[in-house]
Amino acid sequence: MKKKLPSFFDCIALLTITIILLFSGTVLFKIPIPLLLIIAASIAGIKSYLLGHNWSEIEGSIVNGIKGTLPAIMILMTVGILSGSFIASGTIPLLIDYGLKLIHPTWILPAAYIVCCISSLVIGSSWTTAATIGVALVGMAGAMHVSPAICAGAVVSGAYFGDKLSPLSDTTNLAPGVSETDLFSHIRAMMATTIPAWALALIGFIVLNIYIVPETNTRIENIESLLQTLESSFNLHPVTILPLAVVIIMALLRFPAVVILLAGSTIAILVGWLVQGQSILAVLQASYSGYTIHTNNEIINNLLNRGGIVSFLETTLIILCATGLGGIWESGGYITSLHDNLLHKIKTSRMLIISTVLTAVISNIIMAEQYLSIVMTGRIYKDAYKRKKLQPFMLSRSLEDGGTVTSSLVPWNSCGAFMSSALGVPTLQYLPYAFFNLVMPVVAIVLTAFGLFIYRKKDE
Repeated sequence: MKKKLPSFFDCIALLTITIILLFSGTVLFKIPIPLLLIIAASIAGIKSYLLGHNWSEIEGSIVNGIKGTLPAIMILMTVGILSGSFIASGTIPLLIDYGLKLIHPTWILPAAYIVCCISSLVIGSSWTTAATIGVALVGMAGAMHVSPAICAGAVVSGAYFGDKLSPLSDTTNLAPGVSETDLFSHIRAMMATTIPAWALALIGFIVLNIYIVPETNTRIENIESLLQTLESSFNLHPVTILPLAVVIIMALLRFPAVVILLAGSTIAILVGWLVQGQSILAVLQASYSGYTIHTNNEIINNLLNRGGIVSFLETTLIILCATGLGGIWESGGYITSLHDNLLHKIKTSRMLIISTVLTAVISNIIMAEQYLSIVMTGRIYKDAYKRKKLQPFMLSRSLEDGGTVTSSLVPWNSCGAFMSSALGVPTLQYLPYAFFNLVMPVVAIVLTAFGLFIYRKKDE
């Protein structure tokens, strides 16, 4: 059977069915996300078969889609080890202890946002920031009777601000690579859209904090009880900060992510053994299946009974199923057909930039993987930017404005699944409070619509 390219109607119909299936299944019927993704992949696979693709080609596209995420899955597994060992070593408890003593409840949300911004800028990783400092901040919020979902939104916002701007971040290097521009031109271009979005998010967290923080008398006793439980359950010696210090230093020295995470985990395991007095076997068990603790403080129990490789297995399954679906979309020609039909309708530079941002957002929903969103969108629009004589950093900026930040807002995207597992808050619960991630593409679109910060190539 001769292969046929999907029509524009085919693409729109399949896209609509996929989005309705995933959102209704997740929100209304609480169907497990991996099962929904398998159903969506089956529908896409059947359509590809009807267009002339044989089973071996469809199977190959699934495998190719999954292959590209193996580095991310390796990082995911090592973050699981890190999260369990950081609790067993006392690193996370120490951060919570210091945070509760230093951060006043009336500033918990802005503080969480800013701390995660700084951490992610320095480390260059939203995932590492969320799995370490982010976990501590969400725990602090619970102690202050602040909704963990709201604090998780602040953590995700800060983590992705740094991930977007840090020269150490993978996406900050990937976007200019795809767009054929240099790193620091790309970062300078992003400032124009990112700083206003950052400021709006900060204002949002300050205002929200004013309305959601409970009365002082109801929280002081709770915080004191939590501090006493932490200090009686762990040896909160300053040396327990060493694993985090190793992670930060190695990140600044540009070591590979997996090496950094394994080194930090190794130091944490040693600290758990030598400082906390736990057996090596107990700390290794925490790294695999998660740390377990039983105290009279329910907040401590809920906060610290987590981590380990096992806690990220569902996230891994979501990533495998989602990228398999993305592989079918790519090899079946749906994305190419969709954009070929849209590109000839784009007449102006403003429309091109706005379309790039929106395409990156939609790609995060369909492809379910941040890297694929950036790479695919960049490939599709690169020649169009050249024809419009726009600077290549305009493309790289738009890829990050739409692709980097919205990945954590999609429950079946690798980033959304990771943040949910790491912070212990479902993606759709923290989504309304991830102000920076929500505002960022809107700011980019509005500024472009008004013709602001659009840079063209100088006539040669």
